Amino acid sequence: MRADRPVGKIDDKVGFGSDVAAQMLRRFGFKYVSLNPGASYRGLHDSIVNHLGNMTPSMVLCLHEDHAVGIAHGYAKATGEPMACVLHSNVGLLHGMMGLYNAWCDRAPMFVLGATGPVDASQRRPWIDWIHTSADQGGMIRDFVKWDNQPSSADALVEAMARANIMTRSEPKAPVYICLDAGLQEAALEKAPDFPDLARLQPPAPPRAAKVDIEATAKLLQGAKKPVLLIGKTDWTESGWNNRIALAERLGAVVFTDLKNRTSFPTDHPCHVVAPLEQVGRSAEYVRDMLRDADVILAFDWVDLDSALRIKGEKLKAKAIHVSLDQHLHNGAHANYLALPELDIFMAASPDAVIADLVAELGPGKTKCWHEEIRKIPTRDESRINVDQMALALREAFPDQDEVTLTGVCRKFPMDVWPAHSPLAYMGKDGGGGIGGMPSISIGIALAMQDKGRKTVGVLGDGDFLMGGHAIWSAARHQIPLMLVINNNRSYFNDELHQETVAKKRNRPLENRWIGQRISDPDVDLAKFAEAQGVVGIGPITNPADLGPAMKRGAEILAKGGVVLIDVHVTPGEERGAATTGHRAT
Repeated sequence: MRADRPVGKIDDKVGFGSDVAAQMLRRFGFKYVSLNPGASYRGLHDSIVNHLGNMTPSMVLCLHEDHAVGIAHGYAKATGEPMACVLHSNVGLLHGMMGLYNAWCDRAPMFVLGATGPVDASQRRPWIDWIHTSADQGGMIRDFVKWDNQPSSADALVEAMARANIMTRSEPKAPVYICLDAGLQEAALEKAPDFPDLARLQPPAPPRAAKVDIEATAKLLQGAKKPVLLIGKTDWTESGWNNRIALAERLGAVVFTDLKNRTSFPTDHPCHVVAPLEQVGRSAEYVRDMLRDADVILAFDWVDLDSALRIKGEKLKAKAIHVSLDQHLHNGAHANYLALPELDIFMAASPDAVIADLVAELGPGKTKCWHEEIRKIPTRDESRINVDQMALALREAFPDQDEVTLTGVCRKFPMDVWPAHSPLAYMGKDGGGGIGGMPSISIGIALAMQDKGRKTVGVLGDGDFLMGGHAIWSAARHQIPLMLVINNNRSYFNDELHQETVAKKRNRPLENRWIGQRISDPDVDLAKFAEAQGVVGIGPITNPADLGPAMKRGAEILAKGGVVLIDVHVTPGEERGAATTGHRAT
């Protein structure tokens, strides 16, 4: 990543309140801090530049606070570690709130700094400092951060940041927020505070399950003939990956994973019998049949487990076991706790710790999976453009897919085309369904993958991109290699289907579902939009013969360290080759 370097001598003396905050960020080991500048934290901004030399952390400049949050979110998705970001006063926090909610729902760690004030009214500049001061700024987001604080002295700042660092890194992980008083930031210090030994302020080890629960679970699994593993949020380690495979093979279990989460199991393994699911309730009947046939369902931090344990409202017969710490973050403000599942065994423990314990308890062995694989791989058809053909052309452009990280994929992307062989293969969705988040999240993932020497590709919808697309300026500005492919149907098409559902129920014309949904007349030229941000724009691709060459050109630009966007026009409703009804006015 390209980072600007200041001129002149670096002032390494801890002389101001904001120097303390900057020092703590460095001591935590943050490599990057994403931000959109603002006067409320001008003290901290100066400290990062002229006290730290814009190094450890280096600034990632963004055009919007929501992008700053999204980049930090993406970095966390890719690494499991928090990244720092800064939001300007109450207005910047309001801008970044959607991104924070996405990260909260995604259980992503993040170290967020904000600013207010000055709290001392006598120090406020006329007008602007007053409207940018809040009595309880953390209260705006307290329902969807793990912890917040507004320290009022340098010593209190050190302790608050140390506590926040522990909390965001402890399972279950989530963002934390520290609000800095502008007056404290700019206050000169008589002496530097005593910085603690951070080796003694580390997060605790993830909790393990009670031995009695491990034994009871192992007994159920040993007696199961048709076990199913629902593998949701898991760790990034090679040992965790291998243990998940060992457990599935020992049991001969069917494994399901979920596109909302990043890769947790090799998707072309014989136990992973179908492609990762969008939602169990919307899955094919053969998926539901496997769940109906199961005698034990063991879930590991599965998002919306209750919906997976019911088929069209009917409870499954299987014994149900869930391993999750998620309930420690639940509150009454937002229903991201989802429906309450009925369980035979519930372990409040780290999923990967339980998997390791189960592998040890069950002992060695290998059993053939009780269900045959069902692969749905489309064939190349250069006579048309749809999501299938886009995925196949993308695969052809990257012969070694194990070098590529997919940040996310559009609706109905055929995942069997792109088998995942590591936790870094695919990073999942935005967490909270906050459309517009994936462009910046993709940049954060690309930032992390650049450090790991991997190529980063995102396949996004046009509606998602248009809400947050100017985030790609940050990728161009800081030379963060990234390739974005836009599935551009010129519509908020998911909402067209919602309008069709309502019209059917009310016996009204289905043909009107496109009104207020189509992003056309005029079409937005996404390639030119990308070029305006300093990114290589390709498209719009409307001729099927141009699809393969466009993907290959994009792959070449990415391999050279560039940022490229490919705008692919797909007919609204053309999902996996199946057109649906409805038309727009001519």
